[in-house]
Amino acid sequence: MVRNNSNAGFSRLLVIWGITLIGIAIGLAVTLFLISRSKQSALPSAPPPLPAAANLSDTPPPPQPVNLFLLDATSLALVPVKTERRLYTETTERLKQVVRALIQETPPTFRNPIPRGTSLTEAYIDSQKIAYLDFSRHLTDGHIGGTTAERLTVEAILKTVFDAFPAEIKQVQILIDGKAVETLAGHLHLSQPLRL
Repeated sequence: MVRNNSNAGFSRLLVIWGITLIGIAIGLAVTLFLISRSKQSALPSAPPPLPAAANLSDTPPPPQPVNLFLLDATSLALVPVKTERRLYTETTERLKQVVRALIQETPPTFRNPIPRGTSLTEAYIDSQKIAYLDFSRHLTDGHIGGTTAERLTVEAILKTVFDAFPAEIKQVQILIDGKAVETLAGHLHLSQPLRL
């Protein structure tokens, strides 16, 4: 009888030891798994390479003065209004910047002869030094009309462009939605390139 109890106690002890060893083995396996995962997500020892530097020609230079010809509210004459812009070195991109500045800029005490809502869709310069400025329909549809108002609109564009590009541009062709137009408001003929 005593032998059976000692055998039963020994068997229990073996089961407990077996369970304990299995638990330790599972705990060790989980610990090793977690350690290996933490190594995978660790930061690399060397920093990542820096991105390639931007092309220097894409970076605009320091601000440069530009004259935008706007309507003086008191004298009702076009006058140069000096502003500063970071202009690209490439002539066509610079032309777009200058014309877009003319369209958007209206300081206090000045009026913009370009109808509100007008945008410059595209601009390019051909080998004859003719600049083609393609405006949205707002330039004609939003125009107030009248000979004087139409003349001021066209002169503001021409004076601003020729002042900013005295050597690069000899004539300007105004386009609307990619096409030459006869006139903006029925008074000035715009079907041919213009000069001052």
